[in-house]
Order: sequence, then structure tokens, then C-alpha cells
Amino acid sequence: MSAPVATAGRGRSCPLAYRHQASDLARPPAFTCTTLYVVGGLYGNRAALDAVRARAAHELAAPQVVFNGDFHYLDADPANFAGIADGVAGQRATLGNVEYALTAAAEVGCGCNYPDYVPDETVTRSNLVVDRLRDVARAFPEHLTELAELPRHLTVAVGGHRIGIIHGDPESLAGWRLALEAVEPADHAVRELTGWHGTPTTAGVLSDWFRRAQVDVLACTHTGLPYAQDLTVDDRPRLVINNGTAGLGNFTGEPFGVLTRVSSLTGAPPDSLYGTDLGELRCDAIPLRYDLRRAVEDFQKTWPAGTPVHTSYLTRLHRGTGLRRAQAARLSR
Repeated sequence: MSAPVATAGRGRSCPLAYRHQASDLARPPAFTCTTLYVVGGLYGNRAALDAVRARAAHELAAPQVVFNGDFHYLDADPANFAGIADGVAGQRATLGNVEYALTAAAEVGCGCNYPDYVPDETVTRSNLVVDRLRDVARAFPEHLTELAELPRHLTVAVGGHRIGIIHGDPESLAGWRLALEAVEPADHAVRELTGWHGTPTTAGVLSDWFRRAQVDVLACTHTGLPYAQDLTVDDRPRLVINNGTAGLGNFTGEPFGVLTRVSSLTGAPPDSLYGTDLGELRCDAIPLRYDLRRAVEDFQKTWPAGTPVHTSYLTRLHRGTGLRRAQAARLSR
């Protein structure tokens, strides 16, 4: 069966099934834990998956891990795909746009819901990746059934605090309103880097989401650039924390992934990139220092020179993005 023509338009689609509300998070927690890892955007990097396990082994108490979407993506090779599927099996997970796209009609493309400031060539490349990934995934029908049954979000309790885990934003599985470039106060360098234009996400919008969701932390991914931003809502500290990607470089010249750690154990972990305390809750961005050589080898076997995403993603694996680490720490405390 031939793959559909990969046009940019398909990757900008926003299916009605993506829609949810912030109030959907205002439900009893799915589980309670002492330490939580939120791992978004693994992107099919098996070395990064192993690094999650290795980092978890350093905790005093075993953390609960939630893969909040896009754990598949660049693993368009049967062995790599199986490795990611097996690694996520039995763990907590929520749906990302890639997993949704694997279980939906091909017309959604990559399902990224890219805003119009993202170049067409980026959207087209993503469509091509998911079209190929969809062909590989057909050989794993049981896993596809599991993906189709994943929740779109989770609410978790850590040390008496409620954590809302989403993929995109509180209104859409693949929403971009929690992208670093969209959130106020504006970082004009980031907006220039991304080409952003549109309606900003103000403190008023964030406050409304926190009130309706009844959470202290919104942990998200999807939009590619990590950051943590705190604010006060109704005299209570709140936090938005986006881990960028766990399976690719995130900062200029720093080729490692990022995961979000939330814990009721006091004190910043020694490897924290940046973080903050919300009362007795500690929240940090943690570097995911995977075996870069292995990650590059896996990537180049699947996406050798001449394939559509070879240069763009190989560059990000080696060099990260144009974001400086200091730009990600948008914290007042």
C-alpha cells in the first residue's frame, strides 16, 4: 500500500478528537507517588529510554514514570519500533500526536497541528516521517490497540499536590499555547528564533487554566523547546514546566534530552538544570544524558544521508537548538 502524498497541510490539521478542557484535569488523581518523571518527546530514541531507567536508579525511592506522548517518531525501523514499544509497555503513558496519528486515518499526517509560523518544509518532513512510521507500525497490531486506548491526559498526586500531565496544552492534545514562544512575558529572542506570531498566552489565560484544572503544576511537552515558568494564582504558587524533548538536544551546544522531575523529597537534585520549590514540592528539569553515539547510529541506520530528515535531526542530536539554558529558567523563586 503506497503512502499518501505528504503535504504540509496534513500536518497542520487539528482533529476534533484532540479537543479537551482544562476542567478535565479536575478529577481524582490516577495515582499517588513520591517522585514523578514526566518524559515527553522520546522520539523513538532507544538510548534515551535506557537513560531514563539509569537516572531513575539513582532515586532514593523508585519514581513513577509517565511518557506523555511522542515516544515514537524517528523509530521507523522494526527493531527500533519494537524496542520503544517494549520499553513503554507496562509504564504509565498518555497519548501524543504521533501515537494518535498511528491509530488514525492517514489524512491527519503527523498530527502535529503546526501553527502557521512553522515553515512548510518542517511540516512536510514530519508528515514524511509519520507516513513511514505508520507503515512500520502496521506489523504491531497489539501495540496499536494499546496506543488507541491511552488517555489524553493524567492527573497525579505528588506529596499532596496535584500535577496535570498533558501533551500539548489544556485545550488540545497538540495545542501550541504552552510553547515557550507563545507564553508571556515575551522572550523576543525566542520569538525571533521560532518566527512566532499570533495571540500570546497571557498570565490571565494561565490562571484560568490552573483554576479550572485544579492543579499546581502543568507538565507538558510537544512544542520542542523546554522551559519552566512560575506564577501565583489565588495566593498559591503554580508552575508550567515543558520538558522540550527527551530524545533530542534542547539547548545550544548541549546534546542531551530533558525530563521533568517532580518530587515531595526536599532539595534540588545535584543534576538539576533549573527548578523551583512549590511549598514542599520540588520541580526540576533534569538532563537526560543518553549514549549519543548509539543514538546517532540508530538514527542514521533509519534515516541515512539523502532521506528527508537526515540533516535537520542529526544536527539537533549533535548541537541542540538555538535556545540558551538561561532562557528556559523563567522562575521568580
